[in-house]
Amino acid sequence: MKAKSTVRDIDPQNDLTFLRIRSKKHEIMVAPDKEYLLIVIQNPCE
Repeated sequence: MKAKSTVRDIDPQNDLTFLRIRSKKHEIMVAPDKEYLLIVIQNPCE
């Protein structure tokens, strides 16, 4: 919800459809929808 709010603050016409966060140990991908929330956690490729 915070990511959606931040995207809307930057551009009110834009809506969050996909969020990708990468760290040294993991890559987290989030795809929010009205009925569900898809989250994938994987090891990043080097």
